[in-house]
Amino acid sequence: MCTKPEQIKSIVKECRQVHPKMCISVKIRIVDDIKSTVELARSIEHAGASFLSVHGRTISERNVKPHYEYIKAIKESISIPVVANGGVYNPDDLIVCQEETGADGVMCAQGLLNNPALFAGHHTTPIQCVQDWINLAITHGTPFITFHHHLVFMLEACLPKSERKILNNLPCTAAVLAWCERVLGVSYQKDALL
Repeated sequence: MCTKPEQIKSIVKECRQVHPKMCISVKIRIVDDIKSTVELARSIEHAGASFLSVHGRTISERNVKPHYEYIKAIKESISIPVVANGGVYNPDDLIVCQEETGADGVMCAQGLLNNPALFAGHHTTPIQCVQDWINLAITHGTPFITFHHHLVFMLEACLPKSERKILNNLPCTAAVLAWCERVLGVSYQKDALL
């Protein structure tokens, strides 16, 4: 991760010169104070970025409420679109993030890992989403580690701790599929994607 404002500005400027008509997006984390964060955002805009995504935490912050006031200050200080990032785990968080930042868009990562149906308004992963993931993963030969990893995240809020522990320790795709059928009542449906 680049933490040098002049280097970021130089990279964006070079991209803009090489690709004058291309959309250039930049994603940053906030820095220690609002003034420096806004100055960084302005320099990125002036260098030619098309839009800016801002994660509302510093590099060292984990699992704390994002500093939406920083994102709001950026939004009020630049003219390119601003996308807010951080702290979105359910549909209510989407609304809070947008209202508190005034951002043009909201993005999230962990929230979508835990609930791929978040943007459809679901507070936890619906069983149909699990079914769709199983069908997609098996049909397309998703490696076990990826298939299993996503299921663990998707089901974290839906299962009691005892079942999460069992799911976490399943050793192969066949074992996961058997567990899904036994516990969730879902199984691979070969023709579901046709």
